[in-house]
Amino acid sequence: MGGGRRYLGAALFGAFVALGQGASAEPSCANAYQYPAEDIESDIMRQILVGARRDIEEFFDFRFDAFCMDDEEYGAYYDVQENLLVVGSEFFLDIANPPGNINRAIAVLAHEAAHAFQAKHGLLNMLVETNPHRVKCIELHADFLAGGYMGWRAKKYNIDARNLAEMFYDLGDELAGKDIHHGRKAERFISFRQGFLTESTDEITLSSVGIAYVSQATCDE
Repeated sequence: MGGGRRYLGAALFGAFVALGQGASAEPSCANAYQYPAEDIESDIMRQILVGARRDIEEFFDFRFDAFCMDDEEYGAYYDVQENLLVVGSEFFLDIANPPGNINRAIAVLAHEAAHAFQAKHGLLNMLVETNPHRVKCIELHADFLAGGYMGWRAKKYNIDARNLAEMFYDLGDELAGKDIHHGRKAERFISFRQGFLTESTDEITLSSVGIAYVSQATCDE
């Protein structure tokens, strides 16, 4: 959810737009430090991760070729070239602890899945053309979509929306004007919360509402 090769930054626009054109025919958790989430030793964590993947794919109507844990990575990202969802093992456990915070970790996965959704539906270029900044509005839109997913999930599970919104507040930064700026604390808090509170019948409608909402942000600041 930060800057760098794996995350949604200015240098990744072309790769996102090319999703489905140059992806590997047999993507896998090929990195030496990676392994499929389905192979995690803990039965409880495996059930949570596999279940979260299934629900996220259902909500966004999108299928990952693999969901990988990574013992070297500290963070989470969507690999556009291989169509992989990757989460750092230690990072996931840190966010999920204490056990009551498991939905925080799932919300992070939903944010990364939102980038896959954006790419699939060609939203990246539109968001860039609408807003002068290359990252911020895309990230806020992903926050909004993650909120929408967690609101949908809250119909089945007990979820503390305030706790999740506070996490997105903590993820905010004060790097206005820089390529890695993802949004100020209050902006990320509000974007997630607004998505959570938005009632929609499908992910396309939710996305459209999110774009209209995010377009009100000053994305070059």
